[in-house]
Amino acid sequence: MKNSCIFLLALMALMTNAHAAESQTQQLETAVSGLWQAMSHAPGVAADIAALQPLFHPDAVVAGARPGGALNQQSGRAFLQSLQQVSAKGFYECEIGREVRLYGQFATVLSLVESRPDPTQKQADVTGINSLQWYHNGEKWQLLSLYYYLEQKPGELKQWPLAPGARRASAGTCL
Repeated sequence: MKNSCIFLLALMALMTNAHAAESQTQQLETAVSGLWQAMSHAPGVAADIAALQPLFHPDAVVAGARPGGALNQQSGRAFLQSLQQVSAKGFYECEIGREVRLYGQFATVLSLVESRPDPTQKQADVTGINSLQWYHNGEKWQLLSLYYYLEQKPGELKQWPLAPGARRASAGTCL
């Protein structure tokens, strides 16, 4: 009887840990999708800063480059301030590929994203690869760093290999 109780307690602990890990994974997936959705906006409107701010860790860093260009690096706060600018053009981010690696409170996400001024536009203006590092603070995932790099040749990243099990959508179809 004692061994049965110990076995049941151990089984319950494993199930609880598995549920917590699944919950954290789903929470991360939601945060990544929310990032791209909140950055997107119609003409004459700014990005959704209220949705973006809780996703960024206070010490977050955003960096990126275009092929052959210099590295542009700024704090997450400065990046969010730049997104408050209202633009005459729309800006839509469409994630077409995502690879997630999760370990405890650490996660890294490779994300292939197309950008266009109109969500109905068939061809993306630009496609980029993004390396996102996330930290789980015990309650939620927060972005520590985002590094983006724009493709060197049009269409090149659409064929970029992601790890087995990664999610991928066809061009123009967002995850």
